[in-house]
Amino acid sequence: MASWLNQRTAPHVGTATLICIPSAGNGDFQFDRWPDTVGPWCVVRPPAVADLGGDAPATHSAAPASSGLPERAAELVADLKRRGVEKFALFGHEGAALLGYQVAVELARRGAPAPLRLFVSGCPAPQHLTGEAHAEPTDDELAERVLAGAVAMGTIPLPSILAAGVRALRAELTALRAYQVPHPVPLRCPLTAIRWLDQGIEAEAVAGWSAYGDTDVVQLPGSGLSYATEPADLLRVIGDRMPAGGIRRPAGW
Repeated sequence: MASWLNQRTAPHVGTATLICIPSAGNGDFQFDRWPDTVGPWCVVRPPAVADLGGDAPATHSAAPASSGLPERAAELVADLKRRGVEKFALFGHEGAALLGYQVAVELARRGAPAPLRLFVSGCPAPQHLTGEAHAEPTDDELAERVLAGAVAMGTIPLPSILAAGVRALRAELTALRAYQVPHPVPLRCPLTAIRWLDQGIEAEAVAGWSAYGDTDVVQLPGSGLSYATEPADLLRVIGDRMPAGGIRRPAGW
């Protein structure tokens, strides 16, 4: 498998790395409408082994799924360290936002440098997830969700990709049901929390990220897929946030 650091371009001079964690079930194409650079950030995405759903799209090698968010965060941190990536920010949408948060927690647990910034999109703060109960969706319902997302992003998935998306969403639901953060612990990096006005998440639930440190909350028009289908407003928000301490070239380049 080719290095994911080279999936787009090597970091441009004067940019810092923004790692975009893929959302479960939305495939490789979810960041196709993002440019290579967004303001001070060079956009890259990790391999699908770090996907919350644990299923790799057809363009990547498959890897066994882990049991929960902390384990997957540990896998992603280990992969970053193997590749010599030390200075970076994180972006995640919905369940991938929680994975990004867990990566920051894992880095703190290891005594490693904190991310430059954490961008969480379309996701309630962890303390607002505790105790939530939902009916178990059928495979057909999950397939409809995967297909709707793919069509909105301008593609029709092959049956094998559709099936992989269903497995990824099923694994995500299992991981989220088991995920609990009893007491918010402030992170060592600034956060930007994005609430999409048509997604149906309460403002209070997104504002709850303020319990985790220096947080700005931004409300944007759009739905839960707008980060991929109509990202212009989001990209402006990301581009306006400078890395903490200024731009620093990542190790390894």
